[in-house]
Amino acid sequence: MAVEKMINSFYKNGEIRPELFDTVAERIARTFAKVDENDPKKRNGVTSTQIRRLFDEVKRYDRLITDEKSWIEQKPYIKMIKAKVHYTVARCKKNDKYNALYYDNLSTFLTEGIDLINTVKDYHVFVSLFEAVYGFYYENRPDMKN
Repeated sequence: MAVEKMINSFYKNGEIRPELFDTVAERIARTFAKVDENDPKKRNGVTSTQIRRLFDEVKRYDRLITDEKSWIEQKPYIKMIKAKVHYTVARCKKNDKYNALYYDNLSTFLTEGIDLINTVKDYHVFVSLFEAVYGFYYENRPDMKN
């Protein structure tokens, strides 16, 4: 289930979109993993190890950004996360062609989200959105023990 555009904006009328951390996050998370309809014990998608690794990378900058100066210093490195995402996704798709669409969806989400980051507030909204997506993802993650 590919989603053409996952995030258009973090805001509506200057405020954080109320549905961003709820219905939007849940819709995005469903594109990363899915329970097999023919075999409910079988799950497909992005592994929790890969999504956790990328989440940790995004979250790492939360500790480094303490003021406007540190934001200006860290912003280029936050933008560089896109390169790390593309590398990770390409490697995973090479090793797991069956789940390529799920990895493409993860890449789309992260790339679009990072592209929307222009201020420290945008960054914190994106981190919160990723955290909500990550929480919803766990419901259908492929490596869940039954």
